[in-house]
Amino acid sequence: MGRMLVELGHEVTIFEALGEVGGKSFTFYHGENVVEMGTCYATFSHKITNQWMKDLGMPMSPLGDQRFDGDDFMKFVKSGYGPALPFQVLTYWKEKLRLERQLARPNPPQSAIEEAATPIQTWLRERNLGKIENFMLRSTTNIAYGFIDEVPTVQALRWNDMKLILTGLFKQLKMPVEGWAEFWRRVAARLDVRLNSRVTGVERGNDGVTITTDGGQTQKFDTVVCAIPLDEFIKMTESTALEREIAAAVEWNGYTTTLVAAEDWFDDVHVEAFREAVVPGAERGQMLSARRDGYEAELGGPLYLAGQLTGDYTAPELEELLRADITKHGGTVTNVILQKRWKYFAQYSPEAIRSGLLSDLESIQGQNRTWYTGAIFSHEAVSHIVNFNAELVQRMQKVL
Repeated sequence: MGRMLVELGHEVTIFEALGEVGGKSFTFYHGENVVEMGTCYATFSHKITNQWMKDLGMPMSPLGDQRFDGDDFMKFVKSGYGPALPFQVLTYWKEKLRLERQLARPNPPQSAIEEAATPIQTWLRERNLGKIENFMLRSTTNIAYGFIDEVPTVQALRWNDMKLILTGLFKQLKMPVEGWAEFWRRVAARLDVRLNSRVTGVERGNDGVTITTDGGQTQKFDTVVCAIPLDEFIKMTESTALEREIAAAVEWNGYTTTLVAAEDWFDDVHVEAFREAVVPGAERGQMLSARRDGYEAELGGPLYLAGQLTGDYTAPELEELLRADITKHGGTVTNVILQKRWKYFAQYSPEAIRSGLLSDLESIQGQNRTWYTGAIFSHEAVSHIVNFNAELVQRMQKVL
């Protein structure tokens, strides 16, 4: 967002609470090993960041073979009910476009709003799209974007766009060889980024916005962009009723990624995913999938990155569950290297959608000298947030 605004000629200051940029794009480096603990794959939807990587001379490497529930992933997708996969893809695309066009109207019909609030599994079954349902077990729940019997259709459709589906079908998922963390460092290199500057106060008035950081320093600006979760933002400012309503309309999911070393585990594919952990009703805390990510004798041998839905579990409990799951699936953990617990995927309340949440997300932009981005207003994925920001800065430009 900062880079785009600077390119339009604005003076921008970025306040970053951490000691480095990137947020959930957290890369673990050790020797020649580059392990993505947060943001991982780029798809055809990552048009802007893919171009930036090309401009920065950062090569991409493809994701290797994936296995789902012990078999080839595409074989699992095709095992779903309903007509042939090409027909289902075309039906899904047409129905997705139809609904999104209706929702984009100034006054969307209530029938479209009701449809948007429907769980995606119900929406797919009403259209006999069982193969797409199988695809979403991996593309949605497996990467912590909610169980398909709970996540609203409008959010599932945002992420599972045609570019994502085609990326998966043609096996074109890619990762930056030098890591996402290095990518964001280069993107931010010429920007005014204040690292280790946690914002404690945002005072918004008719004459501008005053930012206060935890060191007590203050600085005044014309406008502010909220790029953190709204429930955290309203704690540091005199919030509006609409801000509080939107913050209360979402439930943040928890996602935990853990880097482990394990012996005697899979080495014939890049990713193993497990159906028992992603089907609706599955117990949280189970291992969703694991990705083989190199070898380091100093750290315990072959390296794997595993994901779990956090639920109400503590960090030690999640580690214990992960060790048990790896053992169950044939591996032997030799070292737990790093665990990262993420506040992840802001899932909309169906009741809030029916009460006008989607319109509220649009109308709040620019109010109180404030603009809003991030997972609530777009989607958790880098591609969607960056594409959303590209459109948002154009709206901002008209005002600024």
